[in-house]
Amino acid sequence: MNARVPVTKPKADLSFVLAPILEVPDVQHAMVITADGFFEAHSGLEEQTAEKLSAVLASLLASGRGTSQTYFGGRAPLRQVMVETHDGYVFVIPAAEGTYLAVFTGANVAMDNVCYEMQKQVQTLGKALVSPARTDLKGTDPGTDGSPA
Repeated sequence: MNARVPVTKPKADLSFVLAPILEVPDVQHAMVITADGFFEAHSGLEEQTAEKLSAVLASLLASGRGTSQTYFGGRAPLRQVMVETHDGYVFVIPAAEGTYLAVFTGANVAMDNVCYEMQKQVQTLGKALVSPARTDLKGTDPGTDGSPA
């Protein structure tokens, strides 16, 4: 009898997206998270911390979307969630479909530099997470336009 082994999708190496953000002075960590509370990449957080933050941020995003939809009637999609504390900031913005970029900073960060770099990297992230369309050649006639026989 075969044991059922869970199949997990390997996480993509997204360090090239996080690295430029981490170069902004006073940025401490960055993450790519999913809307359902999982992380795709992070900048060296402990695994358990990354998992907890992903879940908490997903809840924060859901609250932000709910607030926006309730107040603005669904005509204003969520563009950013920001948390400010005495110790620093957390910025979260949408990236590719169902994916978000989160950045954790110290209190003295230049917020405009963080937001600018996040926007640049979201464009890069969107391109990295989009898979090319598959071409299914099974059942096609080689002498035609490639449509199934």
